[in-house]
Amino acid sequence: LWSEKMSNIFKMPTQLYDCFIPPPRSPPIAGTAPNGTQSCRNHPGHCYETPYKPFRICLTAEEKVISGRKYETLESHLEGRSPLSVHLKIDSEGTEWAVLERFLASQAD
Repeated sequence: LWSEKMSNIFKMPTQLYDCFIPPPRSPPIAGTAPNGTQSCRNHPGHCYETPYKPFRICLTAEEKVISGRKYETLESHLEGRSPLSVHLKIDSEGTEWAVLERFLASQAD
C-alpha cells in the first residue's frame, strides 16, 4: 500500500479513508495492522512503522450518505492544516474527480 510506503520509508503519519472495503479484508482499516509499534522489516503482513488513523469514511465534494456509506468533504479533513503540508493520494471509486475539480476552481486551495 502507498500509505505503508509513506509510513515506513519516509516516516510520515497517514490517515486512511475507505468506506468500501470490508474491515476484515483490510487490516489497516480494521485497525489491526501494527500501528507505529514496531519495525516492519521482517513483518509478513501490513505494517506501519509510523502511526496511522483509519476512517470508515469516503471523501467527496459534498457531505452525504449513499447506500449507507458516509461521505465527507476533503476540505473538512484538511481544515486547519498549513498550505503545502499534506501529501495526498485519492482513490475513492470515482468521487475523487469532483474533489479535484473543486480544488482547481478554488483560489484558496
